[in-house]
Amino acid sequence: MADEIVTSAEPTQESEPPRASKAVIAAASLLIVGLAFLVVWTQSAKYEPLTVGKVAPDFELPDLDEKPVRLSDYRGKVVFLNFWATWCKPCKEEMPSMEVLYKTFEKDGLVILAVSIDRVTTKKDIPPFVRALGLSFPVLVDSWGQTDKRYKLMGVPETYIIGRDGVLREKVIGPRDWTLLSNLEVLRQLLKADGGAAPATAL
Repeated sequence: MADEIVTSAEPTQESEPPRASKAVIAAASLLIVGLAFLVVWTQSAKYEPLTVGKVAPDFELPDLDEKPVRLSDYRGKVVFLNFWATWCKPCKEEMPSMEVLYKTFEKDGLVILAVSIDRVTTKKDIPPFVRALGLSFPVLVDSWGQTDKRYKLMGVPETYIIGRDGVLREKVIGPRDWTLLSNLEVLRQLLKADGGAAPATAL
């Protein structure tokens, strides 16, 4: 009787997990690791900043009269693309120098597009802001953040100077006094390249 009990307690081959199951588990583990790596890689690529030398991403946004404006409509001109907001104090301080810049170089082929990133709650503040500063260059509205990901915006103000070929030539983070010649080197070179000589005097 004792021998029978010992014999029945020994493990049988049926209790061992099949080799096929082990293979499936290993394959599933590799798949999970692969998917995790893909997600991490995709997210890192998503936040890769737009660098000088790349074509500026195209977009279409309404102006203050709800007329659609596309960046590509200005191919062949030098574009000064500025992102700003009404609640941004440095933006407000920078705007007057942008107006002087526009008045000085518009005849040489300069286009200024000022894209407001004010969301729906502060969109109403844009027209009074523009009138108070006497801005005459085109102001576009991006209340739904269409350009945020395309331009990998880190904050406002940010300025992208785009050549006549649509390629980004300079990226400026933060405000700048655009009446100083020392801040206009790239811009003046681009305007002079195909559109005639830019003024040599200080603004």
